[in-house]
Amino acid sequence: MMGQDDRAKLPSEFELIRRIRTFLPPMDSNVLLGVGDDTAAVQPTSDMVTLLTTDTFVESIDFNKAWSSWSQIGWKCMAANYSDIAAMGGIPRHALTTLCLPEDRILDEVEELYKGFKDLATHLSQPVSIVGGDLSATGGPTVISITLTGEAKKERITTRSGARVGDVVCLTGHVGASETGLALLQSSHTLPSTRGWLDQYQGTIARHRTPIPRVLEGSVLSRSRSVHAMIDVSDGISSDALHLCRKSGVGLKLDGRVLPIAQETASAMEKLKINPIRTALNSGEEFELLCAVDPEKMESLADELVNCTSTTLTPIGEIVDADQGYTYTDNTGTYTLCPEGYEHFRK
Repeated sequence: MMGQDDRAKLPSEFELIRRIRTFLPPMDSNVLLGVGDDTAAVQPTSDMVTLLTTDTFVESIDFNKAWSSWSQIGWKCMAANYSDIAAMGGIPRHALTTLCLPEDRILDEVEELYKGFKDLATHLSQPVSIVGGDLSATGGPTVISITLTGEAKKERITTRSGARVGDVVCLTGHVGASETGLALLQSSHTLPSTRGWLDQYQGTIARHRTPIPRVLEGSVLSRSRSVHAMIDVSDGISSDALHLCRKSGVGLKLDGRVLPIAQETASAMEKLKINPIRTALNSGEEFELLCAVDPEKMESLADELVNCTSTTLTPIGEIVDADQGYTYTDNTGTYTLCPEGYEHFRK
């Protein structure tokens, strides 16, 4: 940790850049120029297509330091970008990180943020070179913006637009934990009697604080040629499934009764008295992969995925003609599927 003087305030901009460079992991061999020039310079890998994505995170809107440490915040911000690359069947490669920092931020917190970026890469064995970015002071909240590049073979890029009538809608892993984990943290803050639940449901809370983007899973799914369309669950299934179907020009029938929910998360939902199906449908920042799969290849693909990654692939619905609309079924009936996941600017 830094000394007491370092904790008093942030250093000047250029001194902070110098200090950040000491936090960064080693650059990969494709980086010709990293931090320190007007631009970074990167040599593309032969026969690969470059993927680009960006996400911005605003304190108190996209993250809350009351619920997470700065390293957990860094992990989650970078995970959102990894997940976008995973949804296209790509591998993350290089990042630009921009920070807008209020005067009460301290160097320890910036160091912890970058530690979170690195911890995610280490956990996934998917190193990313941070090759540049920007810094600014702000009179408002902390803002973190990350631009990430990835690489994929052109023929393996999987978009949202290829779903076909008859495809099985499948989901990696399990859902509902991110929103449930947040609800546990919020409950512990407002109702002291529930603080004991935090130890009981650490796995569920971890899915909110440090979600795991499905990078390896995305590669397995995209190379199979059995997946016709794919999207990551960042805003919630109810929203992201509609993004995929509208882009593909198809309809959807979802079965909410078969949505995969981890046993620990289901127990937490019961304690919190929240509806498991609606929570699983609408929970954002899950970073699972939702895909439309050739029905004749679904079972073999599920076997391959679990063998390669230990991650399950669960069928949760069917692609139908567009004129059949978008529906989901729960224990009480069948209803129109509406986008009830997170959306900025929604009134």
